Amino acid sequence: MLLRPALPHYFFLVYLLFQNVAVAEDYSSLSSVPTTTVRQEITTILNSKQNPLLARANFEYRAEDVDALYKTTNYTPLWLNNPQNLTDVLALLSSAAAQGLNAADYSAAVLQQKLPFIQLLKSEASTDLALYDTALTVSLIRFLHDVHYGRINPHSVEFNIKLRTRKNVDFAQAIKAAMNEGKVTQLAQTVEPNLQQYRQLRSALATYRDLSVSPPSIEKSHRKGKVKKVANSAERITKIELAMERLRWLPEMSTGQSIMVNIPAFQLWAIDANEQTNTPPLNLNVVVGKALKTQTPIIMADMNSVEFMPYWNVPPSILKKEIMPKLANNPGYLSGQNMEVVSLKNGGMRVRQRPGGKNALGRIKFIFPNSEGVYLHDTPSKALFSRPRRDFSHGCVRVQNPSALANFVLKNQEGWTNERIENTLKTNDHHQVSLKTTIPVLFFYTTAFYEQNDKLTFYSDIYGHDATLLAALAKVSDVPDSALLGKEPEIPSEPSHTPTLEPDDSQLSSTQPPAHEPLTP
Repeated sequence: MLLRPALPHYFFLVYLLFQNVAVAEDYSSLSSVPTTTVRQEITTILNSKQNPLLARANFEYRAEDVDALYKTTNYTPLWLNNPQNLTDVLALLSSAAAQGLNAADYSAAVLQQKLPFIQLLKSEASTDLALYDTALTVSLIRFLHDVHYGRINPHSVEFNIKLRTRKNVDFAQAIKAAMNEGKVTQLAQTVEPNLQQYRQLRSALATYRDLSVSPPSIEKSHRKGKVKKVANSAERITKIELAMERLRWLPEMSTGQSIMVNIPAFQLWAIDANEQTNTPPLNLNVVVGKALKTQTPIIMADMNSVEFMPYWNVPPSILKKEIMPKLANNPGYLSGQNMEVVSLKNGGMRVRQRPGGKNALGRIKFIFPNSEGVYLHDTPSKALFSRPRRDFSHGCVRVQNPSALANFVLKNQEGWTNERIENTLKTNDHHQVSLKTTIPVLFFYTTAFYEQNDKLTFYSDIYGHDATLLAALAKVSDVPDSALLGKEPEIPSEPSHTPTLEPDDSQLSSTQPPAHEPLTP
């Protein structure tokens, strides 16, 4: 009597057992049945650029790559006829978090859940089979596109870096090769940015995720510090993910010399890819633009000249707000600051500061024409470089040891030895040197960065760019390739940012230095 109620459950389990066998047989037989109808359905879906299985049904901006991939198989199913590749592509989409991305953006869970039902279908269910196969393809190409290019147009969040001038990854070719070689799960690594910094951050992301899920056992005396680390791990994971996103925006860098300023780190790195790998890059402290008023912009430009003993042309805004009030109280202010009034060709007048020890630009200026009119330069006031937080300028970047940077920039310039540079810096003679080979300069912004000796460091979001990027990424959408490819913006004749005289150090505030965190659980 007690067995009777259980019989229906027993028969149901037996039914499922045999049904699973039938499913496997039907699934394995898909490759042997005619695919004409499925091919027609796939073509219809691609023409409509819509797939209702996906949260983002419209795939208009990825349609070109999707079509190119199906063209290699004459628009027959890509995944349903190959169980191993099908398993691998689902695993790859489900592991999107390893690249700092969200698997839900690629409908990974939905597609995984629908698989058993798709396997129950007969080959005659061409519409459902075509929808599922194309949904996998669209999601995969979306994922790889995001890994390679990033999820938004950097210019939309005021990252005015150079855009790529052409598509440099053939996603259809990469996917087809991976399918043929059984390497679908490795696709993300083949299209991710070819940067050591990116690979290091990806590894760090995995470590911090493990730490946040299962913190290691520790001695009681160290438990308080470890708990604090675990509590901070979520914030640091976010910083790493945002850093990886920004690295995806970068076009291919030069193989020679390059200079990068990481704004929230208040540091400059000058790198020569032609030097031996064990040669450390030049690393200098810098002062950047004020957080609340005159932020240093994110730009990418080519340095083409170095100016010794530069003049400083006082911008009209600074003349009106800062110089004129002082001149009203002290008629001798201009002469005391080594400034002069000069006539312009259009009949106007301009105040400029002559070269010399009081010049706001110091003794050297590094010029890389850009839309914001910013540059690197020396400064007569050195006290600010010892402060942990150094956002005090009017937008340009002040360098602590400009002679070291000059040696780096001019080392391949014929006749410009270290001795000649030092002698030139001792004179008051204005002199400009045009570089025979331009040097890429990047003013960047990332709050998680691997410094020298493989030290992962986290910085304060001084300009609020992390919050802005998080808000932009929350609006999930496909970005057209046309928004990711472009030309260099025109350079205005008048700069919009320029440094001013140093304020009195006693009026400046200071905060704690950035946190240097060894990546150990």
